[in-house]
Amino acid sequence: MHNLWIPVVAIFIVAGLVFGSQAYSEAQRDAHIAATISESLDSQTPAEISNLKRVNKGYGVCGDYALSRAEPGHFYYNSATKHLVLGTDAPLYHDNCEGISE
Repeated sequence: MHNLWIPVVAIFIVAGLVFGSQAYSEAQRDAHIAATISESLDSQTPAEISNLKRVNKGYGVCGDYALSRAEPGHFYYNSATKHLVLGTDAPLYHDNCEGISE
C-alpha cells in the first residue's frame, strides 16, 4: 500500500511546480509591464495595472494602467517581443484589444 503513495506524492509535487512556476512567471510579467509603463512615462512610482485580458493565445495582454500624477490609460503588451504600447490610438492596441469584451 505504501508503494502507491510514492507516485501520488510525486504527481502532486510536479503539479505544484508546474502551476507555481506559471503563477510566478505571470507575476514577473505583470511587474515588468508596470515598470516599463513607469519608465515610458518618466515616473518614479510604479504603475498600477488592472483589468488584464490575455489575447493572441496568451502572447499578448491588454489592460488599464494608473499612475499617481498622470492620467490613467490603456496598454497592450506583447509577451513574445516584450513590446509595450500605451494608448488606444496605437495600431497594436487597436488591432489586438479593440474587440475584447469587458
